[in-house]
Amino acid sequence: MTVYRHRRRIQYISLSNSDDDLAIDTSLSFLRKLWNMEVISSSNGLLLCRSWVREIDSISPLIYGDFHAISLYVCNPATREWAVLPEEDDIYGYLALGFEPRLSHHYHVLRFGGDDDGIPRFRIFSTRTNQWVESEVSYGRTYNSLQATFTNGIFYVAYGLNQVWGIDPEGKVCHRIELPESDGMDCLGHSGGYLHYMLRSKGKIKVWMLKDYCHVDWIFKHCINVRAMLQKHGIPETPYVYVTEFHPDVDAIFLRIDDNIFSYHLNSGRLEEVYNLPDTSGLECVAYSPTNRRGLAMRLSDGMDEGQAYARLMATDHNVLEVRKIYYLLSFCF
Repeated sequence: MTVYRHRRRIQYISLSNSDDDLAIDTSLSFLRKLWNMEVISSSNGLLLCRSWVREIDSISPLIYGDFHAISLYVCNPATREWAVLPEEDDIYGYLALGFEPRLSHHYHVLRFGGDDDGIPRFRIFSTRTNQWVESEVSYGRTYNSLQATFTNGIFYVAYGLNQVWGIDPEGKVCHRIELPESDGMDCLGHSGGYLHYMLRSKGKIKVWMLKDYCHVDWIFKHCINVRAMLQKHGIPETPYVYVTEFHPDVDAIFLRIDDNIFSYHLNSGRLEEVYNLPDTSGLECVAYSPTNRRGLAMRLSDGMDEGQAYARLMATDHNVLEVRKIYYLLSFCF
């Protein structure tokens, strides 16, 4: 089997005018030879990435085969630290990163996918143990709408049944939370230290905040009439309005409207264009908040030195193909 490497294309969108942005290695050049990669998740300054190889036909080199994931790794663009995660049988399932430096210098990775028996399960990696552990949660169906966010040291997972599970880094379920509504396009996230939920349904975007986890006290924060919002700001009416992210610190959300990213301020109703997307093919959007803290348990897995880690990440062929996805990192600096 011969493999081809992909050229990474990451667009960094800064929402601040801070000179500190210039010190952040947004091209991830410290991953020197790693071209075939994608950014999967972000959490408080760390990025979860996955490297890929692509098969080609040994007889007809111009015939390309499937993409195959080979490694997961976590990096910090601000400090140029990185680490390869221990090998896992299946790294194709849903993946999410969790890191909260005010609570711990350890980070965690949640995976949801099928095991050998075909039953989807949650597995969690933690730098506390440097190994993957299976969660007590398992379910006999896979959901395309699976979402996860990490706040207050817990992964909160929405899996398509009008419910959110809180799963701690040891894989134990600590919360089962009913969603206020679930009929539409939704988004789970966090802001200001609280779990938030956003739903687009019937021409409206509704936003809730979970104030009390024990008594499941969802507070209804805001409702946006999409048509009225577009008319107010002189934007042609379009069905292509998507909820993408919560701002991690202030009452604002991010929307994708056609080929543009906008921030919408819940308190004032102000809509501001953040970025015009030059190419929306395969777009993924990840919110990224830099951290300059070092020593974040960025150790190499399995006792490997740096050369061995790179050897595992590298494919055997140096030909370059254009990557299919562009990852826009929304950077928050205050």
